[in-house]
Amino acid sequence: MERINAFIAFGGNMGRVKETFVHARNDLDETDGIDVIISSRLYRTPPVGPAGQPDYLNAVIAIETTLEPLELLDQLHLIEERYGRVRYPEPPRWSARTLDLDILSYGIFSVNSDRLTIPHPMLQQRMFVLCPLCDINPNWQHPLLKVSAEQLMNELITKGEPPLPTGEAW
Repeated sequence: MERINAFIAFGGNMGRVKETFVHARNDLDETDGIDVIISSRLYRTPPVGPAGQPDYLNAVIAIETTLEPLELLDQLHLIEERYGRVRYPEPPRWSARTLDLDILSYGIFSVNSDRLTIPHPMLQQRMFVLCPLCDINPNWQHPLLKVSAEQLMNELITKGEPPLPTGEAW
């Protein structure tokens, strides 16, 4: 099977998030058909969604995979569950969570199904995704918009959203 480059977003704001991220990244790297290539820095960001939540940590990793998109999604869900993510029944949208793993992109491919949309439909609106993505690949091209991650980030800055402060290594 062909090896595909993909980007995975990490988010979480409950428990020992940095430790959870490190373990989840290692779990991904140990999963058949997935090789972790590089990780962004960690960024602390205010929550989106219900008030009263702690800040989130966010990061992005680049992987190479031989898994099909839905197989990759299933592996991400298994890892989320391993670290306490409650998905069903669905808690309120954007509520606090131990670990959230989202497929941002999968090669140059687009997917639009009831379970998965790739590229992630909101990535171009989220500084907490674009900033770590630019850490590891500012030249990544959005397969539908045909612009780079850096251009998308600069568009948000132009619209008044401040860039994130420099993140920390993990």
